Amino acid sequence: AEVRAIQAEWNPKLSAFYNELTLDPRYFARVKALYDKRDTLGLDARQMRLLTRTYDSLVANGALLDAAQKAELIRIETALSQQFSAFANKVLADEEKYLTFAKAEDLAGLPQDFIATMKAAADERKVDGWVLVNTRSFVQPFLEGSTRRDLRRTVYEAFVNRGDNGDANDTNATIAKILALRAERARLLGFQNHAWYRMRDTMAGTPAKAMDLMMRVWPAAVARVHQEVTDMQAIADQEAAAGKGPKITIEPWDYRFYAEKVRKAKYDLDQSEIK
Repeated sequence: AEVRAIQAEWNPKLSAFYNELTLDPRYFARVKALYDKRDTLGLDARQMRLLTRTYDSLVANGALLDAAQKAELIRIETALSQQFSAFANKVLADEEKYLTFAKAEDLAGLPQDFIATMKAAADERKVDGWVLVNTRSFVQPFLEGSTRRDLRRTVYEAFVNRGDNGDANDTNATIAKILALRAERARLLGFQNHAWYRMRDTMAGTPAKAMDLMMRVWPAAVARVHQEVTDMQAIADQEAAAGKGPKITIEPWDYRFYAEKVRKAKYDLDQSEIK
């Protein structure tokens, strides 16, 4: 909590400082003086690339704005830093929440080393039983190993709903502010929207090219997930038919649990043994 308070106070100050430094006309004048005569400096390819990218980045981030516009850009960047800190702190606060398990049967299917980790987490917090902290390093092994489907659902939903619970740590309004500030910054810098601003120094170059790449990958990715779920469902159905498990339809909280079963069945691969 103390670290989060310090971050909330100092991140905006640091953001404002570095923006003022980057937007200092004396700094840009020195870079521009080199850029304007770059073809006469005898630069090799790497030096030319560094100089060109430095100049382009300064221009894209407001070096050619007038004094009033620069002040407005610093205001936006500082506000963004405040919202980024607020977002991170709210998610961290939700991650610091934990579930407590009081009964040994709640631990069914979990490996002993992970149970020991949960016990250590409980001892650290001075509570009885076993503690599951709401972070990926705790949640993932629980979802992989627990045979308690009801608890897998509880753990999964607690994890995926971080920052989305309508309480003091809810991030929806924070996200809306970030999006609005990004749009405002893009317009001030002469970009159509934040996507164009963000893609300016990437291999794709434009939002349309980036979207084209994603959409060419997307069908194959979706097809692969459907195949994975089909393999999982087959194992779940076999277990149900043999009386070794309930008749279920694979849900998100089942994904990691049955993925482990598929690995063992198809590839003779056990994640816990690898660890």
